[in-house]
Amino acid sequence: MSTARIRVTVHGDGAVADRIAERAGARPDLALVARTSGAEQPPSGTDCVIYAPAASEIAADAPKTAVPNLLRAGFDVVTTLPLDERLPEADILDACRAGESTFHASAGFQSAVAIRVVRTVAEVTRDIRRVELIEELRVPESGVYPWGSRAETGLGTSDGAAAEAAARSVAGYYEAGLRILDEAVFGDAAPGGAITVSVEAELGESGTVERIGVRRELGERIGYHSIWTAAEPAEAPEAAAAGAEAPGAEAPGAEAAEADLDRPPLRYRLVSATDGASGATTVDFRFISGLHPADHLTVVDALDALRSVAESEPGIARRDLAITYLKSDERLRR
Repeated sequence: MSTARIRVTVHGDGAVADRIAERAGARPDLALVARTSGAEQPPSGTDCVIYAPAASEIAADAPKTAVPNLLRAGFDVVTTLPLDERLPEADILDACRAGESTFHASAGFQSAVAIRVVRTVAEVTRDIRRVELIEELRVPESGVYPWGSRAETGLGTSDGAAAEAAARSVAGYYEAGLRILDEAVFGDAAPGGAITVSVEAELGESGTVERIGVRRELGERIGYHSIWTAAEPAEAPEAAAAGAEAPGAEAPGAEAAEADLDRPPLRYRLVSATDGASGATTVDFRFISGLHPADHLTVVDALDALRSVAESEPGIARRDLAITYLKSDERLRR
């Protein structure tokens, strides 16, 4: 394995792209060349581009043009997008061949959780008949990737249709998670097929959306249920920590902040059933250095992919479900 520093340009709008650039610049194995957005091009000397488009860019199908152009120009690309209909495999492969470059789609934070947790459970559980992954996401005012604000999710708006549109705008992320569940648990025995989606927006007494539920089903054996709610105003973990460190004194709002911390901003529950029993595994994620755990996982996944992508042959690099490393997919390099 090479120890050379990888020269990185981070491209995209929004807070997650900013945080990726910040982390990349602080790592000794990476060299941050530039932070770009919009129509800006990576400067010469860039080895790999991390592309983290915001929801508005995804809605405009900007990645469909931007990613192949970067690959054709000879830049390796790691993106927070899933590889779905917005990034057709044939176009990506043609671009990789033309630029002798390598591509990896991390599919955001959902893939990290689904791959690691489900693979482990599947390896120690036999005769699984049904699996459901339940995501409980509490959204702060600033939003979580790829949304730049809570309002972009539909929460806090008076229009239930906005919530449904927001849920469907990130369908690729969740469908990637469903396919991963399908492969990890059932392998070749999985039925595959179309994914059905239902969205329910619940209005509060004020007439605004307080809860969004999204159910995605792949056949009768795989389900992915998302529950999105607004985080409480006292969501900064630093406030509660400050109160705890000062015996005999409470910071303003410390009690509310501490209560808020008892409700994790991101929780996953994996429920699996056999013919004779059922079991559940719960994983809670909390703030790290003030960063929402959903965004933290997105940042870490993108950065951790860089070394493997830089050392891979041209083509598409995929994440191996058993060991979670990246490896080139020989079927896609022909």
